[in-house]
Amino acid sequence: MENKITTHFTKGIVIGAVMVTLGFTFQMLDIYDKWVQWLTMGIYFAALIWSCIFFSKQMNADVSFGQVFSHGFKTVAIVTLISIASFVITYFLFPEIKEKAMEMARQEMAKDERLTQEMIDQAISWTDKFYLVFGIIGSLFGFALTGAIASLIGAAVAKKNPNQNMPQSL
Repeated sequence: MENKITTHFTKGIVIGAVMVTLGFTFQMLDIYDKWVQWLTMGIYFAALIWSCIFFSKQMNADVSFGQVFSHGFKTVAIVTLISIASFVITYFLFPEIKEKAMEMARQEMAKDERLTQEMIDQAISWTDKFYLVFGIIGSLFGFALTGAIASLIGAAVAKKNPNQNMPQSL
């Protein structure tokens, strides 16, 4: 019986669904602390490393570093697309989340004694206008960069024993 390989698409959908579920859960519970961001990104990071290791295991370690990294990064691409789609949907369906984010940003800026009220108002106004763009770019770079690093680590730690018949690059 041939070993069935779990595709990067399937893993991306599952990891993306977990990330979206966690995000919505914390938003609905009105928890916006920094530890929440670290927790969700830690789970994402660990899931991607697991994805790479599991791919190698399913391939009986007959893989190269590049193959494992490629599989991991394709998974990252799917999760990133799901993250961006989730952000856009949330933006339109739950506008109060944007308002909460603007208020939290205002409170954080108010703690900085170097910023005047005029500077804070201007920054909030500008951020408010481009909130959707900033969110999409933030999701893109945040998930892609973190995912690339996790894929590199996953490819490095995954067991690799490529078959001698596999073409070797110079």
